[in-house]
Amino acid sequence: MNHIRRVAVPRQAPSSPIRAFPIPAQAEARVAQSSAFVVRRYASNDSKDEEKGSFKSQLYESSAARLQREREEQARFANVKRNRFEGDEGETRSNPLLANSVWAIVLAISSYAAYRFGYSADHPPNPNSTIPLESTVAPQLDASETTLQAAWADMRAIVGDENVSTNMDDRATHAHSEWSSYLANQSEIAFMVVRPGSTEDVSNILKVCHRRKIPVTAYSGGTSLEGHFAPTRGGITLEFSRMNEIVRLDQEDMDVIVQPGLGWEDLNETLAQHNLFFPPDPGPGAQIGGMVGTGCSGTNAYRYGTMREWVLALTVVLADGTVIKTRQRPRKSSAGYDLTKIFIGAEGTLGIVTEATLKVTSRPMNTSVAVCTFPTVKDAADCVFKVVGAGVPIAAVELLDDAQMKCINDIGSTTRKWTEAPTLLFKFAGTPTSVKEHISIVQSLAKQTKSKTFEFAKNGEQSDELWSARKEALWSTMAKAKPGDKVWTTDVAVPISRLPDCIEETRKDLKESGLFATILGHVGDGNFHTILLYNENTERDIAEDVVHRMVKRAIEMEGTATGEHGVGLVKRDYLPHELGETTVDAMRKLKLAFDPLCLLNCDKIVRVQKPKPGELQEW
Repeated sequence: MNHIRRVAVPRQAPSSPIRAFPIPAQAEARVAQSSAFVVRRYASNDSKDEEKGSFKSQLYESSAARLQREREEQARFANVKRNRFEGDEGETRSNPLLANSVWAIVLAISSYAAYRFGYSADHPPNPNSTIPLESTVAPQLDASETTLQAAWADMRAIVGDENVSTNMDDRATHAHSEWSSYLANQSEIAFMVVRPGSTEDVSNILKVCHRRKIPVTAYSGGTSLEGHFAPTRGGITLEFSRMNEIVRLDQEDMDVIVQPGLGWEDLNETLAQHNLFFPPDPGPGAQIGGMVGTGCSGTNAYRYGTMREWVLALTVVLADGTVIKTRQRPRKSSAGYDLTKIFIGAEGTLGIVTEATLKVTSRPMNTSVAVCTFPTVKDAADCVFKVVGAGVPIAAVELLDDAQMKCINDIGSTTRKWTEAPTLLFKFAGTPTSVKEHISIVQSLAKQTKSKTFEFAKNGEQSDELWSARKEALWSTMAKAKPGDKVWTTDVAVPISRLPDCIEETRKDLKESGLFATILGHVGDGNFHTILLYNENTERDIAEDVVHRMVKRAIEMEGTATGEHGVGLVKRDYLPHELGETTVDAMRKLKLAFDPLCLLNCDKIVRVQKPKPGELQEW
């Protein structure tokens, strides 16, 4: 007879994964109740051991499988609730998947940061000696109204309420000018004009702008012609009308320390009282800051050189507000890099000049002027070539074409009537004997190049009268403008041997264009200018093409796109053709070394980001 015996067996947990989260109490109770006793049924003692063992094994496995299924169901039920951020008794619990994902992201970011830190510690960000345009990244500047309004309070605290202007007319006049060749964009206007009174003010202003990433454009006389002071990125304009003093004049050493807002004409009025003068003379209204920025010259450049030869040292505020002085006062020095020359011609893109130490020289004992006319512009240029080749130490030589001489006659601003033919004006300086000798040599060379007339001044009054034609050139041409006309003044320079050809070809091109234009220039060093009048609405493209061909012609003759006006925005894209791509890439490296954030006069001289499609003119 078979007997069924109920035996109490202690619970044995089957092999199963460890629970990651607790099972709710009710589910735990049901699991405990169902597994407290395991019923095992055995056959009679007469059953074979093999069958008995097999039956026990099957029964145990069946019970264990059922228990495992219940546990999995309860675990799934608990997970659903936890995925909805609900726990027992309303307690909020974290989502395991979300938690694992967050930790994975944190781990990835930490690993990448550690890698970058290790990489940057062993490798410089950009180990190359140059920065090609395709490698640039657009500057991350902040000219938002919110940032600038916050900075407005900072500026008022630095320079005072009366020296911060947000007046629209004031801002517009510090962004564009009627005589600039840059086509004004009305959106390129600074948020405010700030007038510092000292180097310390400028340093504090730039510290604020550096911290807030606000672009800055420096402004002194505002006479530049190629879009130099257009605030292309907005921000603020630093205007130096309050910094217009002579800081120190040393007559014995013949040098002077001046601020950037001082005009060269005012400087020479003061120097004249001490029988001294400052030779660079770029044009009326120019101030020292802009003259340093463009590396200007003027009518005296043939004898005295350009601005680069007359600057001894500079006090400069860098983009982050750091103040440096480039050199001491000696006439020469071999102490390290010549930072003075680096900032001359930089147009405020590397730092802002707040003081300049300038050389001055004695006024000439005696001066005189001679005027001679020629059948053609090429004949006049040939005469210049011969005079320069003969080594005659003239002080200046200026060319005015026949159209220019007619403009001067028509405006009637001089005391005499001029021959309306291509004209050379020579200036001589020295002792009375040397001046007389030099005039005689030039007269002889002029005859050899078909001069029609030759007249020289016998006293200072006549010299002023003869030279007055040169002073009236620009204004007399502008007087010819009709309503809607704009003026475009540009310049190039070529080796002196190529000057006659370059002028002649440019003159022919101007005539064929149909635009009214005149030619003049400081031809003693191969530099000449054109002044074009064009209608802004109908003739802008024609003017652009004429200037483009003029510049291209000069560069192909181994000349330069700009002899003294500077680069700005208008001449910027000619530099790769004139100097080569790698040279411009080196300039870009220099710009980003001094001004990594591109805060200072951004976009001038070299591009700091790739141009838009169609923005570059075809070569």
